[in-house]
Amino acid sequence: MTIAVIVLIMMVGTVGVVHSADAPAVKGIILLIGDGMGINQARAAAIYSRQVLGKPLTMDSIATRGTTTTYSADSEVTDSAAAATALNSGHKTNNGVINLLPDKTTRVFTIGQAAKRAGLSVGILSTARLTHATPAGVYSHVKHRDEEDSIAEQLTEFLPDVAMAGGLSHFIPQDKKGSKRKDAKNLVEVMKQKGYSYVTNDSELKAVDPAATGKLFGLFAMSHMAYELDRQHVPKLGSQPDVAEMTKVALSILGRNPKGFFLMVEGGRIDHACHAHDIKASIYDTLAFDKAVGIALEYQKKHPDVLVVVTADHETGGLGLGRGTEYALDVAALKPIKYSLEYLNQQFRIQPAELEETLKAGGYELTDSERARLSKYPPETEAGALAELGGAGKKLDEYVLSWIHYALSAIESERAKIGWTSFVHTAQPVITSAIGPGAEEFSGAYDNTDIAKKMATLLRVSLAPPASQAETTR
Repeated sequence: MTIAVIVLIMMVGTVGVVHSADAPAVKGIILLIGDGMGINQARAAAIYSRQVLGKPLTMDSIATRGTTTTYSADSEVTDSAAAATALNSGHKTNNGVINLLPDKTTRVFTIGQAAKRAGLSVGILSTARLTHATPAGVYSHVKHRDEEDSIAEQLTEFLPDVAMAGGLSHFIPQDKKGSKRKDAKNLVEVMKQKGYSYVTNDSELKAVDPAATGKLFGLFAMSHMAYELDRQHVPKLGSQPDVAEMTKVALSILGRNPKGFFLMVEGGRIDHACHAHDIKASIYDTLAFDKAVGIALEYQKKHPDVLVVVTADHETGGLGLGRGTEYALDVAALKPIKYSLEYLNQQFRIQPAELEETLKAGGYELTDSERARLSKYPPETEAGALAELGGAGKKLDEYVLSWIHYALSAIESERAKIGWTSFVHTAQPVITSAIGPGAEEFSGAYDNTDIAKKMATLLRVSLAPPASQAETTR
């Protein structure tokens, strides 16, 4: 056992929450997590919103702010699984692990579990898969985040009052088209049998009567939901709801519980856009997330006993607002671009002979030098195989889908005068802001593990100490 793990386990007894009689009464908490949303992701969206859309970023109106460190138990640079564990349980763990200590056998207790045990309602929303690391952090315990079939099954045992996201592929049996499961389990039917109303698109969600709905389950895409940029410009993707609409419906249902509620809302695709160095997609998903923040703030105004906390699990991409020797930034130059690089790449693969037409439809008017850059390699060339990109191999191919994807991201970045240091996460602290009773607890500098403890204290629920698999009941 390493010294780090020994120290971590010795500290377990100090993590329990002590309830103060002076703590303000909080009936509900809305925790909004912008996945990968560092300060520069939020700033880029704020500048774009002001310059192009003529309005400020809603989250910037929250006065109480703090800075939050995000390191995991085994790395200064966290992944989303370790970060979700910290935010939900108050414990550090290794990258890749969800709600287990680094020994991978000792379970930690989450605020979602604590809320359910206290009779509060619980909601989980994301634009990523419902089985992805951040939403899974509310309800799941696995040795590795890739165990998404198991994570899906744990959702059917945890049974939140509201759960909506993408990720249908892990809830349907292996003989169904698009399924990623390795068995014949139909977890959608399991949820229906347990009393859930099930919705699959925006129209069905808007038809939900919150007053008559006690349990709501929604899966809107086979994998992650569409980037907001594509949702707005590709008609078939417009059938997916935005995260603000999901938040509005969830609050209407959860708020009926007289004991209170805990709702986690994730803007999951900000992270994916930044892995891909797609600044326009990052901006639009941040704006969509900010719209959900707006719904939460409107709800808080009407319900002053509700606390709203806005944070991020980490920063992605090492986004820099400025580049080279020029004192300049021009995110407004991105205005004509209509599609994410992911969607454009899909279109190139479907219609490789119509490259120029696809680019024009996507809002790209290329200069001669930009056109020369695109033609340097065949569009479908794998980025990870290119020496000029470090020969990073398959790991890079997870984020950069082809040479043309990379070349277009470079063009976007040059036009906007921004830069990137990484294709993965960074160790940058993130901003946490809060409004409502107890908001002052979120000012200053603190670690991501403190957020779970602060929320538990204010919500007056207990984070039970870690226990072995055999001792723990969900």
